[in-house]
Amino acid sequence: MEKTIEMGEKTIKLKSSAATNVLYKRVFREDILLKLTEYSKNLKEMQALQAKANALREETDKPKEQVLAEMNELLNSDVFVKANEFQSDTLPKLAFVMYLEANEPTEKLFTKLNEEQYLFWLMTINQDELLAVTGQVMEIWQAGARTHSNLKNVNGR
Repeated sequence: MEKTIEMGEKTIKLKSSAATNVLYKRVFREDILLKLTEYSKNLKEMQALQAKANALREETDKPKEQVLAEMNELLNSDVFVKANEFQSDTLPKLAFVMYLEANEPTEKLFTKLNEEQYLFWLMTINQDELLAVTGQVMEIWQAGARTHSNLKNVNGR
């Protein structure tokens, strides 16, 4: 799947295909499927913790120091730490691979697909703006994965 999204002031084109996972692994030596599975599990736990954090914000009976201590404990939990790690490390890497797939001709893709180019690309984007479009990036990736999976099923493999 290929889609153009707004990221702050920039318009960028992203593409997800059967090659996305392989390209990601080739450059970053990590399995994106494992990362995304872990993130999905974490997301459910994080939503529960977010509800607790929201309840703490509304808490008026407890002393502020206790509320702050409990809030700090939530924010330093493994769930939040792992989610932050995904958003600050894995998501930009995935977006980089998808960006190159959409914007580079296939014959030039492999010359641009390396960690140095990733670091250069990272310096050209605003990390907060990328975080704001996390849902869209994941939607594009999932649509590309689904398309590939559906093709496999149709071809009987």
